[in-house]
Amino acid sequence: MQTKKDVYLPGWVLGLGIFLLLAAIGCVVLCFLVSPYALIGTVICLGLGLAAVLCWRNQWLEIVSDREFIYSTMFGRQSRHSFSEIRELKLNTDSMSLILEDQKVHVEACAVVSDRFGEIINKQFGEKSPYYI
Repeated sequence: MQTKKDVYLPGWVLGLGIFLLLAAIGCVVLCFLVSPYALIGTVICLGLGLAAVLCWRNQWLEIVSDREFIYSTMFGRQSRHSFSEIRELKLNTDSMSLILEDQKVHVEACAVVSDRFGEIINKQFGEKSPYYI
């Protein structure tokens, strides 16, 4: 499904999300059997699990031409942008942010990135690019 995307999250993110959702169910059971404080674990695991599944499912980037790409957020909101709109590349310890004129495109460090996308970012940002060779 996600193979035609130029940037997408790998399958282990979905696996992590499912594991956390199952852990949330386990915490609910513990809440009744052991302690009501297990409800804290339920809330944390449920939130992180849902976030992981949503990100895996909805967060991606697809190049539609040499000049344009479509970006989808974790909530599935899609927007079309031109590569010329990218003003800055901000490298974080766990991600990369493309700062556009009107939005920020977030790319997780664990994301699968196509050679084509890497080459475009290299061309635009040179040695500052995380894909620079």
